[in-house]
Amino acid sequence: MKELTLLVGNQCGLCNDAQIQIALAQEDIDFTVNEINITSDPALEAQYFMSIPVLLHNDVVVQEGQIDFVTILEYLKKI
Repeated sequence: MKELTLLVGNQCGLCNDAQIQIALAQEDIDFTVNEINITSDPALEAQYFMSIPVLLHNDVVVQEGQIDFVTILEYLKKI
């Protein structure tokens, strides 16, 4: 099964929107999402603080900031 990672932060409205977009994409394609709060890892927080939410696949950025289900679906169909 395909697995993506969603990097989120505390009190992040765009992160909540990203979760909704991911759920919409999961209605069409079967994949899992491992959600990580960047505040739990100082290195992640330093790297991604200004970019969250960030959707990754094997350390490759799929999308950051504004996450949409169409881009997720297009990416997953390519891999």
